[in-house]
Amino acid sequence: MWRRVLVVWSASRLAVLSLGYLLTVELGWHRVLQPWQTTWVRAVTGWDSVFYIRISHTGYRPGKLEAFFPLYPLMIRAVRDVARVGDAVAALAVSNLAVLAALAGLYVLARDRLSAEHARRSVLYLVLSPYAFALTMAYSEGPFLAFTVWLFVLSDRERDLAATPLAYAAGLTRVTGLALVPPLALRAWRRRTVSAWALAVAPIVGFATYSVWLQHAVSDPLGMVHVQSQWGGHPAFPLISLGDQFWRFATTRDVFFLARGLTVIAYLALLIPLIRQERFRPTRAEDVLFVAGVFAMPLLSSVLQSVGRFGLVAFPLAFVMADLGLRRESWHRAYVVFAPTAQIIFFTSVALGYRPP
Repeated sequence: MWRRVLVVWSASRLAVLSLGYLLTVELGWHRVLQPWQTTWVRAVTGWDSVFYIRISHTGYRPGKLEAFFPLYPLMIRAVRDVARVGDAVAALAVSNLAVLAALAGLYVLARDRLSAEHARRSVLYLVLSPYAFALTMAYSEGPFLAFTVWLFVLSDRERDLAATPLAYAAGLTRVTGLALVPPLALRAWRRRTVSAWALAVAPIVGFATYSVWLQHAVSDPLGMVHVQSQWGGHPAFPLISLGDQFWRFATTRDVFFLARGLTVIAYLALLIPLIRQERFRPTRAEDVLFVAGVFAMPLLSSVLQSVGRFGLVAFPLAFVMADLGLRRESWHRAYVVFAPTAQIIFFTSVALGYRPP
């Protein structure tokens, strides 16, 4: 298992970093966002990475920083101080090693729930995803995915108490940690044990810890919610948020609005086989609740500019894609050709500073 996961992880890192180097150094098109960025990693340390690095140095200040949860910046700071490396190296080391752990956890979880072949395909399809380049960048998706898949590995084996620290860490890493609460609460209701309920509550405790932190730092315990208005966030009905992407495409001819709308539809369409296929029945309710929670957040806040990255942490969708690929060879061939092609296009726009990931 480890050799297969390590090969996929290494090859995907090498491919994204090589393309980023070509775009930013050899072609020189990239607009430098921050002076601390070293030349060879500009493509994978821009956009939100700048905020994470800043928090690791200064903590929280009023502005946009509240949108970014604290555990990833704390991990960057720890690696930087202990290993005495630069900001970019520390941030990329944390995120990419976390992705390695996440892929291993994804493999174990898919093997336990489905089969070894499903596990291999799940790992492969995830790194080939059109948005998987974000898993190479200095972003928090890698740590969050690692915490999430391993907590479900432990929970599936009824080791809820051991999984609780991972659930707490997930709640401190991304707001998406709250999407863990409904599936874990359902599981706790079924098991009726103290450890299962502790696991279900842990993401909320992580979120509450960050709220207390923000109250102390910026006098706004819900700053992570209020700051979304700076990106155009506001309460909205999901269908209106989705329809707005197609309306903007029709009025601006900006193909990225179209891509976002189609991405949401594609992700949610994968819920159909998740609901219908008998092989997903043992954990179907938990998986559907988690995926729905992941996408409810951007759809209810009308902030869809990074919705592609949300699908990367909705791990049950990787299992569904693996199952589709195993049942339909034509689907597999189409995916391994068109998904990485789309990834190259999207990553190019990110590396050159035109669109956020």
